[in-house]
Amino acid sequence: MKGLGALESRVMTVLWDSADALSVHDVVERLSDDQRVPAYTTVLTVLTHLWEKKWVLREKVGRSYRYRPSRTRAEATTDLLREILDASPDAPAVLLHLARTASAHEIEALRQGISDERHRR
Repeated sequence: MKGLGALESRVMTVLWDSADALSVHDVVERLSDDQRVPAYTTVLTVLTHLWEKKWVLREKVGRSYRYRPSRTRAEATTDLLREILDASPDAPAVLLHLARTASAHEIEALRQGISDERHRR
């Protein structure tokens, strides 16, 4: 994910895939399915950086912290897309080009979202 390093992205994926807040030990354990398992202290450092960047929230439980994402994966992706659109001199053209590359499922989801939004107004 843009704005995150490779290990930061892996850690965020672990957190997004979990329904509960996780300890550093939990994250290391869940990363152990991958070929290269990072050290506990490396994951602790990554989680601290993610907390400083406001990607994760943390709460103290006993002597350690539990971490959870500060926003959903969809919200984080939307924020990145928003940044790209805001940086473009022609955001509508970018959106139209993106729409041309969308799958039928994605177009239907977009139509449903626009319809829902119109009914809320």
